[in-house]
Amino acid sequence: MGESVKVSVVVPVYNSQSYLRQCLDSLVGQTLEDIEIICVDDGSTDESPEILKEYAAADPRVRLIFQENQFAGVARNNGMAQARGEYIMFCDSDDWMEPMALEKNLAQCRKDDADICVCGCQQYFDRIGIEVSAPDYLWMSRIPEEVPFNGRTNSEHIFNFTTIMTHNKMYRLEFLRQHGLQYGVTRNGEDVIFSALALWYAERITVLNEPLVCYRVDRADSLVGTLSASALDPLKAWVEVWRRIGAAEGFPKRSFDNKFVGVIRHTFRSVSNGEASRACFDYLNGGVLDELDVTMRDGDYYVDWINEFLLHLRSGSYDQFMAYLLFISSRTMDEEGARKRKVQQEKRVLEKSLKESRKETERIAQSRAYKLGYALTVPYRAVRRIARG
Repeated sequence: MGESVKVSVVVPVYNSQSYLRQCLDSLVGQTLEDIEIICVDDGSTDESPEILKEYAAADPRVRLIFQENQFAGVARNNGMAQARGEYIMFCDSDDWMEPMALEKNLAQCRKDDADICVCGCQQYFDRIGIEVSAPDYLWMSRIPEEVPFNGRTNSEHIFNFTTIMTHNKMYRLEFLRQHGLQYGVTRNGEDVIFSALALWYAERITVLNEPLVCYRVDRADSLVGTLSASALDPLKAWVEVWRRIGAAEGFPKRSFDNKFVGVIRHTFRSVSNGEASRACFDYLNGGVLDELDVTMRDGDYYVDWINEFLLHLRSGSYDQFMAYLLFISSRTMDEEGARKRKVQQEKRVLEKSLKESRKETERIAQSRAYKLGYALTVPYRAVRRIARG
């Protein structure tokens, strides 16, 4: 099988018995059959190992690796080291793929001789059971006219046209190995360095504007859901990206700055205790923002909210900054509430108009003129039916 593997899929698994079957069913059921599914169990203590063994016994394409708990980054690295495919994708054990996801991504990669193919994505909110579109995973408005592209031909958006998460990306395996790209070993943010460097090093990036993968969010026990336990990890990972390639010729500083501030805001929104948010504030203002030269800029350098955000982050105390975040959150909620009320108002107006239209239609149908006209056209309609027959 080693010589015929077109795509390797690496699945890090940790205590995901409730979701694992849905994930594996979506992989073994792919329309592309020449694949291998490398499942790396990261020291699960639930029924996940037994489920993995069941699927491996039923399908020889499912390969298993067991390791002590070392987090998802190490699991992905170990799976990637064993991969034999021409291309590789990564799928978390609580996510799933559409049946043609691998076939379509592979076809697009080969069509454009690409190092990376980025496809669209859906999000599934686990707590409320709703699946929605997720435009952040592929912003088509941030794609240049000429595709494939790279960090030089799309310098304005190379870090912003997609998220840093890797589950909606297919990579040429030899490209990853050539650049020695590895996931981080931290609890959170383990995909930052891997993905950011891949986007920068890639010579040919293509896109597939179809939602072919679904990413489960809002799980209380997920690593993202426990960001407070290691809130600094994603920030430190982005700083490491800067230290590795920030001095490179043509480095897309504007794209990097917009992305990094977006990560900062997301971090403060996601942590759930004061100690973690205080640690982030002190870390950023302890020299990091100065080292990366992330400060207020004139013109349209940033997206519209960033200058105000940086002003409060850099010039105020921690308490003042947190008060600002609370104010912004309240303002955002008020604006979102206003938008929802506007939509509801427009919906009521439309429903009223449709109701009045139906009443008018019923009134006309009951009129003598309509009934007489209908009766007069019976022979004509009969002739038309016979002609069509």
